Amino acid sequence: MSLKPIRQSKYFAEDVHSKHTSKPTQEAKIEDSQLWQEFQSGSEVAFARIYRDNVSLLYNYGLKLVKDKNLIKDCIQNLFIEIWDTKHKLSSVKSIKSYLFKSLRRKLISEVVLRRTTFNETIKASTTHNIVHSIEHSLAEKQAFDQQQLRLKEAIKKLTDRQREVVYLKYYAQLSYVEIGEIMCLSKKGTYKLMGRSIHFLRKHMGTFTFLALSLIPD
Repeated sequence: MSLKPIRQSKYFAEDVHSKHTSKPTQEAKIEDSQLWQEFQSGSEVAFARIYRDNVSLLYNYGLKLVKDKNLIKDCIQNLFIEIWDTKHKLSSVKSIKSYLFKSLRRKLISEVVLRRTTFNETIKASTTHNIVHSIEHSLAEKQAFDQQQLRLKEAIKKLTDRQREVVYLKYYAQLSYVEIGEIMCLSKKGTYKLMGRSIHFLRKHMGTFTFLALSLIPD
């Protein structure tokens, strides 16, 4: 398969600039393990589906880690090119989304370190507004946000970088605690503790409303 630059494809242009989260395609649902096997066997259809179903989520996640949009696009492009070129050498995966998130996070951190920037400072400069928007979007179908928006924004500003990241992965990307732990290099216990501290902080500053509203989002 000859890959043209992904960032110049119509899919990338449409998906990364979309205001909505990527949703599974309308094609018949297929287990990740089966889709991954088809991709490893050289199926361009399977590869395209993996790309379409995950590119927007990956781009939005990248914005939680760095503010350089071009860097995010380059890393996503390189990630998909690399997995295609090395597909026969890759291990089997249980969750494609979790695998891609972890791979992109590693790429972004490596690039940021390579460019001699401070990763935590980059996170601080970019996450608050996007996390607020993500949580609002997730809650929109379940409960009116009303005047809680400003209080939530102020509360999220006070979260640590790691707390903002774990909130994003759980309530926006809707990953499991095991998947979050793998992405953030935390044990399952450590992931629960980090999420617990984040929820405790938000509940303390926002009251019961925020705690209950966040709990309504499916695992």
